[in-house]
Amino acid sequence: MYIIKKVDHKIECMNDKAWEEANVANVACRNWREFEYIPHTTAKILYSDYGIHVQMESEEKPILARYRHQNTPVCTDSCMEFFISPNENDIHYFNFEVNPFGTICLGCCTSRYDVSKPEEDKTYFGVKTYIDDKTWKIQYTIPFEFMDKYVGGHTKNMRGNLYKCGNDTKQRHYLSYYPMHATERDFHRPEYFGSFILE
Repeated sequence: MYIIKKVDHKIECMNDKAWEEANVANVACRNWREFEYIPHTTAKILYSDYGIHVQMESEEKPILARYRHQNTPVCTDSCMEFFISPNENDIHYFNFEVNPFGTICLGCCTSRYDVSKPEEDKTYFGVKTYIDDKTWKIQYTIPFEFMDKYVGGHTKNMRGNLYKCGNDTKQRHYLSYYPMHATERDFHRPEYFGSFILE
């Protein structure tokens, strides 16, 4: 269970001190044993009255970044992902897949094969990225008004997972926060989502 703590303001800065209070999720489950690389990857999630704030960081080397247009296959680049089902009474979930350029692949889904593409872009979500010689980091905000628009409201008890992947990176890898027991490599498996609870 991941507890999402509440803050009293919308987070817009990557070095906002509020992040110091967030719980840390280690994205380190290697679900498919043939992929051995485990870049140290963490996520922090907070929420405010405005929405859910997400920050992820990875010590991946080298990073790969090619795609700059929304809904291109950023999962083949270095990529960090957050899948969230914000209404415990609705089967839909959102996939937020982000590469080092801050390019988003975004869908509202019930499965890999049932996906609609929301029109909101990375400017709407306030996507920010940071890269140095040790790590790369992403941050964005998912407004509650966005979630409510597509799934008819959000609840305190949410479900989802966090992922780190890179299909075309030098060392291919597919990691998750909550463990998955799927035989085939596929992150679009909501049956393996775990709890994300608004405090």
